[in-house]
Amino acid sequence: MAVKLEQQTNLSGDGKLANQGFGKLSDSELEAFNPKIDLERACAFFREFGYVVLSDCLNPQEIEHLNEFYDRTQKQHPEKWGLEGNRKPHHRHQGLIFSQPLLDYPELDPYTQHPSSYPVVSELLGGDECVRFSEFNFRETPENAGLGAMNFHHDAVREDRFERMPYYPCDWLCAIHYLTDVGQGAPAFCVVPASNRFKTLKEAHESLEEHYSEVPIYGAAGTCILYDTAIYHTRYDGDGVQRRRTWHQYYARGGWLRTDTKYIRSPSPVLTDWNLFPKRLALHPDESTRRFFSHWNTAQCEWVASDFDDTLRDAMPRGHQ
Repeated sequence: MAVKLEQQTNLSGDGKLANQGFGKLSDSELEAFNPKIDLERACAFFREFGYVVLSDCLNPQEIEHLNEFYDRTQKQHPEKWGLEGNRKPHHRHQGLIFSQPLLDYPELDPYTQHPSSYPVVSELLGGDECVRFSEFNFRETPENAGLGAMNFHHDAVREDRFERMPYYPCDWLCAIHYLTDVGQGAPAFCVVPASNRFKTLKEAHESLEEHYSEVPIYGAAGTCILYDTAIYHTRYDGDGVQRRRTWHQYYARGGWLRTDTKYIRSPSPVLTDWNLFPKRLALHPDESTRRFFSHWNTAQCEWVASDFDDTLRDAMPRGHQ
């Protein structure tokens, strides 16, 4: 069953805010799908628009646990969040980011294939054997942080997306879970529906014509947004006062796609050159878990070859984040 979420009025008239798109905010109600009973309709919506909103994906206990994790690790290891004044380049203008919490916190392992959102991810990428883990991080826009500018952009893309038939499954998919309520004035995630097949936002604006819209997504803690990384999106400017916490997880498509007679698409490339998977997951005794964590970059290969030497990890980018 789909539920309706409130839309935000346009905040772009304030000159202090980022230059975020064309200011054409959607005035229609936004659908959110319960993945436990509406998986097929949720997938159909994603394939049409390049994103989908899933309601109530995290239960109250999980929301409490993840927020407690934020509080605990920010107090015990502020450097992992960039809270000690020595801000990392990848933290600037993006609030706080804990880049690689899975490396040291096995308590987070159950979230990597969450029973609410993961079945939708699996269906969209072609089944469990085709889903590969790419990245897991936590982000926060702190309370009273001021206005943080972020313009529309897309994440990793493959150029063949403009010509291939069929387009789906997509190459990479991201899941953003809200860990705090995101209402009016909060820095909501914002998408341009069906913009994943255009080279620029301007091209999407001109080609989609009256169907072009910018959709800030508001919802309660526990809401999940899945999006094709090729879609144009941003963190919408809020009022500079409200806090927002989000968990971001990226997935890649593994395995070769083929017709009856030939291979037509290779697996998605690795998403980053720095992301590492801990030994307990990369060499897990369960075959399906090993496959899920098998999308290794060169840094991971070198770390495995060193038998997961901590000194090598320490020398790598974001090795402690």
